[in-house]
Amino acid sequence: MTTQKQKNFPKQPIEITNFTENLSFALLRLLGYSLLVFSLIDYAAILIPPQLTNPNWEFQAMGQMVDHVWSILLGLIFVFLYNKGSIIKSEQISILKFLSWIGLGIGIFYLLMLPLGINNSLTIYKNINNQFLNQQGQQQEQLEQVNKKLKSTDSIQDLNNLARILNLPNDNISSQSTQDLKNKLSQHIQKLAQNSINTANAAKQAQVKSLMKNAVRINLGTVISGVCLITIWNMTRWIRIIDKNPG
Repeated sequence: MTTQKQKNFPKQPIEITNFTENLSFALLRLLGYSLLVFSLIDYAAILIPPQLTNPNWEFQAMGQMVDHVWSILLGLIFVFLYNKGSIIKSEQISILKFLSWIGLGIGIFYLLMLPLGINNSLTIYKNINNQFLNQQGQQQEQLEQVNKKLKSTDSIQDLNNLARILNLPNDNISSQSTQDLKNKLSQHIQKLAQNSINTANAAKQAQVKSLMKNAVRINLGTVISGVCLITIWNMTRWIRIIDKNPG
């Protein structure tokens, strides 16, 4: 059995012929066209339905387009892979010319997204600040209402009810005087308010940090993507002038 298996393997290295080489490049071009079709489907899923007045949607869509640009880049590179001696049919030349110009158009589109990305980054940052300020305003209003109620009541029962609502630790509350209980409730309210501010600040800082990271990644990604696509267009000039220089 071992002897039979060994006979099936060539004893000498096999030279790759032009036919085999052409088939290999054809496989890469097939992969390139497939990647371009997949990228078209991905971009349709990203952009449909559009929400052009929503900065959050625009920013997220830009991020997804940057994340998926590799399929366009590889697809364009693979479809233009031809080895020496390859024969390109006239209909293939038309398709390749079209794809070359498409690469330029998409590259310019990516570069034009940079101002939009910067503007959306600033808008989202302002929205985060406004949301934080609104929360702070609501909490301040609630704090003033509680303090007003605290100052206007002298009933032990009302103070005890307020203590339970605010989850004040129950350490001999019933035995304390009205003024002592008021002071303790006031301190507890201030502590809750400060804790709420600290929590909101931490949440805001986390959102701003995430926004900055995404803004740098997306905005820088649009520039790199645009430059790469325009470079591919420039390096595929040979297909756009191939019929002018057939030799």
